[in-house]
Amino acid sequence: MVKIISLTCAFLVLLVSHALAISSIDVETIKEAQNYGKIKAQHQLKDFLLPWISYEEKAVKLNDAAEHAYLYTAFLLMATDAREKSLNGQSVSLLDSERILVDYTDILSLSIVLFGEKQDFAQNARVVLKQDNKIIKAYQVNIPPNAEKIARDEGQPLFKAQCYVYFLEKDIELDDPVTLSITTSDKKRHSFYFDLAKIK
Repeated sequence: MVKIISLTCAFLVLLVSHALAISSIDVETIKEAQNYGKIKAQHQLKDFLLPWISYEEKAVKLNDAAEHAYLYTAFLLMATDAREKSLNGQSVSLLDSERILVDYTDILSLSIVLFGEKQDFAQNARVVLKQDNKIIKAYQVNIPPNAEKIARDEGQPLFKAQCYVYFLEKDIELDDPVTLSITTSDKKRHSFYFDLAKIK
């Protein structure tokens, strides 16, 4: 049994040392992420996610009514897993992070909330990252076929689309800022700035 645990831990250390991320991933970083998830488990989700949010650059107010994007780093994914386990009364171990690191190694994941006046406003959106003079196309884009109707704004329907986009980390300089740029079918451009060097 001791041998199996030792081999598993050795595998995890090897896995972690080869995983690319915004901040380097080692055992101490995993523990820090899990502690963040456990300590802040009772906080509202929006407060829990605060260090990883970017509001649309033209937003007048920085609240839930503004378009916003979350950058899901390996740190945040592990913290979120620890938060969910804590809320469900489950224990959290170092090995819990193995699956997350395997699933998201080399991938930069973002969740975006957009608003528009038509139900299909987000369809066929053009999604890129801009870094210096470089344009990086999304590896995968998941946009709902129909946005959710949420309210009326001055007599006009308002629709909300929750989108997910993925980029390959090998295409990105992880120490430099990026701007996520989305052009929706209504010809509107939505921009979100992330300073990657300052994000765990």
